[in-house]
Amino acid sequence: MPDARITRDEARAISIIAQGLDDRPNKKPTTEPVFEMIRRIGCLQIDTISVVARSHYLVLWSRLGNYDQRALDELHYPDRQIFEYWGHAASFLPIELYPYMRRKMLERQEKPHEWTVENVAVLDQVIEAIRQHGPIHSGHFERPNKEEKIDGWSWYGGKPTNVAFDVLWLNGTLGIDRRINFQRYYDLNERIFPELHAADLPDEDEERRVLATRAVQAMGVARSIWLNDYFRTYWGVRGHNSPKPQTILDDLAERDVIFPVEIDGLGEAYIAESNRRVLDEVRAGRRPSRTVFLSPFDNLIWDRARTSQLFDFDYRIECYTPAAKRVYGYFTLPILDQGKLIGRLDPKVDRKTKVFQIKALHLEPGVRMSKARARRILKTMRDFATFHEATVSVIEAGPPELIGRYEV
Repeated sequence: MPDARITRDEARAISIIAQGLDDRPNKKPTTEPVFEMIRRIGCLQIDTISVVARSHYLVLWSRLGNYDQRALDELHYPDRQIFEYWGHAASFLPIELYPYMRRKMLERQEKPHEWTVENVAVLDQVIEAIRQHGPIHSGHFERPNKEEKIDGWSWYGGKPTNVAFDVLWLNGTLGIDRRINFQRYYDLNERIFPELHAADLPDEDEERRVLATRAVQAMGVARSIWLNDYFRTYWGVRGHNSPKPQTILDDLAERDVIFPVEIDGLGEAYIAESNRRVLDEVRAGRRPSRTVFLSPFDNLIWDRARTSQLFDFDYRIECYTPAAKRVYGYFTLPILDQGKLIGRLDPKVDRKTKVFQIKALHLEPGVRMSKARARRILKTMRDFATFHEATVSVIEAGPPELIGRYEV
């Protein structure tokens, strides 16, 4: 039987608090709180789009405020406290999760893609180059025929060696040694993480328990249909020999690692024992108080179905939609205000003029712009501009109370 019956409002509050989105940011957090936040949320999705700071930096800003972005880079290299792999898409993960990603890697070696089988010579070429030269990036290799258009390789710049880098990274032969100006430098995982790479695999039950527990902790409240998305696991999916998510959650509940609750209108869900205090505080009246902008790839909202079910917020990134068909903008950031997703904004930072531009700010139907809400949004806007080293903010379209030019 569920330990408690909670409202969706309470479930939202627990999720936001568990994600670190309601803590008061420290002033200029150093490397340690950045690392602890990555551990708390489980993984940090990486994305290339840079109309504002790239997503992995934004996700941390939403939680930590105006931190030093170099702290994240240093955790990756030279500190090796985080590593890059396919967690939730390409992600930074805390190093203690490396053993629990190894099975994914080895399965790709045991069941190689057709391209891999047909291009063994290309894979060997890349491995040999790395053995000889140490960490290298894609620019090390020339495109074999610059005049020839190669179908299916446009994403990789027409280079089969770029495909090989990706294949060898996914199957665990290579790792991302470091990034310089966002450029990946690859090396052999046996050299980057010699002890972890050579260690025995944890058994599959332990792996599932660890990843499922971390996912439930990070989500705050988790339904079985939400579980697989967090670390992009395939538990119970046809073709994968593993228990279903519900079975995994039942096992964790029997072990008193998590406990069941009933969410009004959504049904049974689970909360980690480590978040029981958060549940008690929320049921006693605690609600999130901060106003923040979220990356499109923020952990709170990256599962679009969960976001719709829990927050009544339908979100779709439109950067891949033709401009004429966009509804909200190229790279809109959802606005989280005191526990609710109230709208979204279409931002751009001009790094030469140091202007932070909001081309449009859209509120959700039924959301009113009070004076207090306007103050909260404008304060967050200034904080966001400061994070981007902008000196001026401009809101070009949106609620009349917000349109204008603001000195930061």
